[in-house]
Amino acid sequence: CVCVCVCVCVSAMAPVAEVVEVYSDEFRLPAAAATTLLPWPVPTPLEGVKSRKRAIFSLEAANVAVEGDVVSRISSVRLCLESRVVAVGAAGRALVEVLLGDRKLAGGRAQAHDGLRAVRLGASTAGCLDADGHFDEAAVVAALQCRPHVVVLEEGVESEAWASIFERLLTCAEVSAFRGAIVVCAHEETLAVRSLCTERWTEADGWLWQEQLAGDALETWEDVLGALSTKCDKSIRPQEGLDDLLRECSEVAQHFFSEDSVAKARARGWVLSLLVEPLPEEPPRLCAFMCHRPPGHGRNDLHVARLAVPETARRGGYGQRLMHWILRKAANLPKSECAWVSLSSLDTAMPFYEKFGFIDMTCDDMEDPDHFQTWMELQNVSVVSEAEDTEDEEGGEDDEESS
Repeated sequence: CVCVCVCVCVSAMAPVAEVVEVYSDEFRLPAAAATTLLPWPVPTPLEGVKSRKRAIFSLEAANVAVEGDVVSRISSVRLCLESRVVAVGAAGRALVEVLLGDRKLAGGRAQAHDGLRAVRLGASTAGCLDADGHFDEAAVVAALQCRPHVVVLEEGVESEAWASIFERLLTCAEVSAFRGAIVVCAHEETLAVRSLCTERWTEADGWLWQEQLAGDALETWEDVLGALSTKCDKSIRPQEGLDDLLRECSEVAQHFFSEDSVAKARARGWVLSLLVEPLPEEPPRLCAFMCHRPPGHGRNDLHVARLAVPETARRGGYGQRLMHWILRKAANLPKSECAWVSLSSLDTAMPFYEKFGFIDMTCDDMEDPDHFQTWMELQNVSVVSEAEDTEDEEGGEDDEESS
């Protein structure tokens, strides 16, 4: 039979807590005929949720054990009724288990709507199919009768018959038209998975995060000013369109910081990196830029001096992509070399950095009308040993001035 888990969240500050397993032998459909299902029911109304874009489940600044004792830090994971997310590999499965209440967080808390209902559809490890290759569609229909808000589709590679059904579900019109969230738990992103999903849950270098699949074409141009005196980590230093991009960076910086950050980066020896979108037969588009000072010269922190996204590129997740990029670079440095990641945040941007776990290190009066900037720090968790060679991550020029 097909194993179906119906999960109901009972606390607004906790993930799904109750799991009910549903089995049925009343009606069976040959696997070859399972190309569609009856229209999936509209999710039950959630109190206070009037938009399908509003979060119904989220994780921020949390920790979860992915494999064994290895703990990954979660920056920001979010589900709304519009979500179509692929949960990739062991890291993605760990997040699915947190959602369904099968795994506890190692730190932090999950937030879920009081009435959240999640259903898991997948092949059981044994007995999911009979000798004739039939699968139990009635169990699926029964599970959906609770009108869930989230449906988790599990790949189930151990069963060829279920794998075929799984692929068909991914391209099924009824699944695509579902008015709730869908999370696809898969070992890799196939074309069928990408045809349904628009975001992914993924992990690298001790961080676990959510990102847009459409962002795969983006490029990070590191150290475009050549501030690092030694070899960069595969730096991309293109010439075509760079001058125009730098001028745009200066304009964006004037808007947000009332300064020319490109000129300041040159003066202070900051590393200026750009997140760009290559366009066919057009100059690349600026999505975000970052200035940072690598650790070194008596400092054991990596300092993010500036981060900005053009107004025309807001809400695309570009700032989050650059933050993950720099935090992963820090994670690949030995703890003795980089113990902290620091930054001075505009007060309006503090919630963004808090999602990554940055902490306000001041005792300032935030109610002061003249207060606009706050020093924040995040402890770096290195994924390399002290003995590993990190010559490709050498620091930059000394910067004696405060940022």
